[in-house]
Amino acid sequence: MSRMQEKTHVQMEKKAWTVLYLMACALHGEKPDNSRLPEINLNEIYRISKFHGIEAMIFMALEKTEILADAEPSLVQNWKEAKEKAIRKNMLFDVERQQILEELEQAGIWYMPLKGVILQNLYPKYGMRQMVDNDILYDASCQKEVAALMKKRGYARGDTKKTGHDIGYRKEPVYNFEMHTMLIEPIESPRWHAYYQGVEDKLLSDEHSHYGRQFSKEDFYLYLTAHTCKHYSGSGIGLRALADTYIYIRKKGELLDWDYLKRELKNLEIQEFEERLRALSLKLFENPENLWNLTLTSEEEAMLSYFTESGVHGTLENHVEKVLSEFQLEENNMGLSGKLRYIRKRLFPDMDWYRKHAPFFAKFWVLIPFFLIYRVIRHLLFYRKWLRTELRILRGLGKK
Repeated sequence: MSRMQEKTHVQMEKKAWTVLYLMACALHGEKPDNSRLPEINLNEIYRISKFHGIEAMIFMALEKTEILADAEPSLVQNWKEAKEKAIRKNMLFDVERQQILEELEQAGIWYMPLKGVILQNLYPKYGMRQMVDNDILYDASCQKEVAALMKKRGYARGDTKKTGHDIGYRKEPVYNFEMHTMLIEPIESPRWHAYYQGVEDKLLSDEHSHYGRQFSKEDFYLYLTAHTCKHYSGSGIGLRALADTYIYIRKKGELLDWDYLKRELKNLEIQEFEERLRALSLKLFENPENLWNLTLTSEEEAMLSYFTESGVHGTLENHVEKVLSEFQLEENNMGLSGKLRYIRKRLFPDMDWYRKHAPFFAKFWVLIPFFLIYRVIRHLLFYRKWLRTELRILRGLGKK
């Protein structure tokens, strides 16, 4: 367990376990036991739930109790509005998404909604699974048509992520659609990218449409796990991912072909991660009352601590820690020479980095100087805040 994980585990343990208990109650539609919530700091619980994008879920559990009667009215109002906003946002997304899919149908473009769009319907209450955006995979040969379609609907094109295959579209008041032409970018994982190349050949037809596609139950779980692993191995991912895994296993687990899953998880090299993730999510959420007497292994404690301190989108601290690990640097022994080495390696990665994150440039290495110039300009233009924060974290390393 890293220094940051140990610190978070100690400082947030009681609060985190309370949040986990409320999550478990919400996932089962049960009323939390008031005796389990003595001296609860609702302001802290709200802060943590917002950090993890689960305000609606936690409020849906708390509103069954009497504890909110003695809470600050402004806090209760903010929390209630967060729940109502989550419900309203999901409703708006559902209507808008259906209209976009109908236009894709009319244009003859195959498409497939991803992740949260599917998962939200498995949760016990509408709006419990909050949505930041909607992800849709579509025919890569139709990028111009999709761009024109979204522009016609009043969307502004956001950042082009990574190599340009994933494009975000934004429209007021809340609409945020991520349109994908591939599931995993080469820079994220060459192995996973290769596995998901040509994925349309293994998709199932949606019986309610001509051009709609869907994963099999097993392939949906595979992608959900790979996506979770991607974020977990990067800047981190929060408690909502544990709830997503649990709710899918609870609803679909007995129907899954586990022999097929074990083979494919092994091919993706995430079999061990999936086993740990599944075991932890089942331990945490299968029985709310058992949570208080739960015994976790040291590996499970470390994993839970990492989820707890990562939040919805992970943290830059986790990203820096990952880079330190890749560069084989010790964060507690970071003097000036170590920090300069970190900066040098961030600016000029070695060939191992290119083989893992940018295999095209590892193959055509003569183009690396142009990639480096592009990378520096891109970060200075679009990620200045990120860079400032990374430098602040770097300055603080080795001082304790």
